Amino acid sequence: MHSYQTILCAATLGSFASMPAYAQTTLPPEGMPTEQAKASGIQDIVVTARRREESLQSAPVTVTAFTNAQLQEKGINDFAKLAQATPGVNFDAFPRAAPRPFFRGIGSANQGAGGDPSSVAFLDGVYLGRAAMLGIDFFDMQRIEVLKGPQGTLFGKNVVGGAINFITAKPTRDAKAQVQFTAGEFSQLNGNVMLNVPITDTIATRIVLGAVSNDGFRKTPIGRPLDDENKMSARMQTMFGLGSATTFLISADIADQDLAPGSRFNVRRLSFHPTRPNAGYDDYDKPRIADPDRYGFIRSTTGGVRGELNTEVLGFATLTATAAWRTLDYDSSDDLDGATAAVNAATGVLVPAIQVLAKEKADSYSAETRLTSLGSGPFSWVAGLYYNRDDIDRERESETEVIDNSENRFVAHSRNRSYAAFGEAQYKFDFGLGVFGGARYTDERKVYEITRLTGNPVLPTVNYSTFGTPGVTRQKLVTYRVGTDFRFSDNIFVFGTVSTGFKSGAFQEQPGSAILARVATAPEKVTNYEAGIKTDWLNRRLRLNVSVFQAEYRDLQTIQVIPDATAGPGGTRVSTDTGDATIKGIESELVLAPVEFVDLTARYTYLHPFFDRLTQTSAILANGAVVQRNLAGSRLSRTPQHAMTADLGFTSPKSDWGWLRAVVSLDYQSDIFDDNDNDFIEYRRPRTLWDASVTYHVDARFSARFWVKNLTDKEYRVYNVDQANGLFVQYGAPRQIGVTLDARF
Repeated sequence: MHSYQTILCAATLGSFASMPAYAQTTLPPEGMPTEQAKASGIQDIVVTARRREESLQSAPVTVTAFTNAQLQEKGINDFAKLAQATPGVNFDAFPRAAPRPFFRGIGSANQGAGGDPSSVAFLDGVYLGRAAMLGIDFFDMQRIEVLKGPQGTLFGKNVVGGAINFITAKPTRDAKAQVQFTAGEFSQLNGNVMLNVPITDTIATRIVLGAVSNDGFRKTPIGRPLDDENKMSARMQTMFGLGSATTFLISADIADQDLAPGSRFNVRRLSFHPTRPNAGYDDYDKPRIADPDRYGFIRSTTGGVRGELNTEVLGFATLTATAAWRTLDYDSSDDLDGATAAVNAATGVLVPAIQVLAKEKADSYSAETRLTSLGSGPFSWVAGLYYNRDDIDRERESETEVIDNSENRFVAHSRNRSYAAFGEAQYKFDFGLGVFGGARYTDERKVYEITRLTGNPVLPTVNYSTFGTPGVTRQKLVTYRVGTDFRFSDNIFVFGTVSTGFKSGAFQEQPGSAILARVATAPEKVTNYEAGIKTDWLNRRLRLNVSVFQAEYRDLQTIQVIPDATAGPGGTRVSTDTGDATIKGIESELVLAPVEFVDLTARYTYLHPFFDRLTQTSAILANGAVVQRNLAGSRLSRTPQHAMTADLGFTSPKSDWGWLRAVVSLDYQSDIFDDNDNDFIEYRRPRTLWDASVTYHVDARFSARFWVKNLTDKEYRVYNVDQANGLFVQYGAPRQIGVTLDARF
């Protein structure tokens, strides 16, 4: 164990051992504030975007927050549905069990052991550094906060583009239960159970169980599922009241996914249009049958254990000490072309098959000790120490034959460790002005080892290996956040900030030589300028929040699959390059509740995301020579310039028979390039999705929600990849009708 980790863990354990023997106190009741209702109008949501509780309308950050009730009404039970509800957030959907978030155009498709995300998720403050770790259970969340822009001062590491904070509901002293059951088309069967059990006045346990399944939105010709869902999850948390304003929480969770492969369709055989409005290759009309020549799988198990101590025994500040372990076991075999060798030959694909194999085992250890000032005076602050270590083992291979008769496998190990000290302080003047600033000192080190195996799969040859002589990259730097805010009145709040963030250098997942395997990219850095206004009007029946920003990125890491002639006809390699980019944009949110029975929430994001500098590796020739292209001026991949979501709700008056609530939802995205070439090959056309639901509430405890997802049965792409003279497309879920029954006790 590293010395810093030893000291930090010892300090954490010491805080338990030295705890005074105060008289026991009871745990908090159910309903700790996530929403603070006013006398009338739109409710406030309490967020912890700055590591302390504050009203969303008083937080000088751009954040989209979803309460537990909103998550359940919208049916958000995985990351894909969360991204669709949040403009400005997109994701890379390959593979399905490992979504990689992109905030305002910033993310990373680097799946390698030597790469990191640029937009990061946290579960109750614990860093989820690998994409498949996002397969957690979304049921019984207290809320989800989506923070836009760099959060490099107060949160974990690698928070360059943004952060998602998953905040679970905690045990309380009130006995409570919830049961939810969903049935729908495609044999959709979901079940969730929550039990909150008070054991004594000072001990309570909360248990959450979940299952999500369907038989596949698409099939093979013989009826085997494709694009299915199959997930089991469990979470258990126990809260102990230890004394005066002191609690200890221990939690454990696990989520297991066993998925059939995804469906792919080669649209290269369809018409191509070089210009808008119908640019790119045409789509098939609601394809429901795909015929992969090797039926693959995606298996993922993720979970962890976390302990958190909170105490106000110091008197001047709340001490929060956490320690956590997260783990991931992932294995997949995916037929990327989604067709037989005969079909590939007939449609001009250069190889009989494209199989992508990936296997990963990762463990992440983290600890944080944080002090947060107490009291309601004008001066407030937070300060802390942070430690993280990730151990990642990953294998990846791309095959171009139906039967594997040659090896081209990369076996990598990476050990990453990060130390940090951070703090932020704020002073509020009595005339409404607030000033704040903070900084984070980070010391990160990454050690990367890789072996390339080639030749006969039975007895492969070591092409090269850096095990024992690894690549090493280390960064020591300071990121900061400064700003000011001003409350003109109870209804108008403005703020401005300058913030920075960074991500450590990345190693290539499939380097061509031992020399390249030891070379990391430069660290990714950003400076973000942001200003916003948050307002409430018409006696809190109209809310309008708007933020504008400009982010300047240096050495932005880009990942793409390129042709590699050294691996034979149709061979590919994952290439990593860096460039500079400037991203400008507007984020807006409108909430309208003119009368008690009608409400509207609309969010719109405009982005202007273009590279100032990018020299991209485009191909590797047979002699190993590198072909590069100047892509300065290209739009960033996976980034729509316009995105909008809207929810229009109608609620009937409550009567003896209960009441009804109807909601119509819109999700619009303008066109997207899935690569940085912007040549309309890997391209998604604009799309608009509609959902609708009607919920019958018998009373406050029992309800039945009838819903339709993708109401117009829109065919839309969630992923494109151009390989071996084929453009292989993955489509989103078709229209689905179902019902969700909910009971609370």
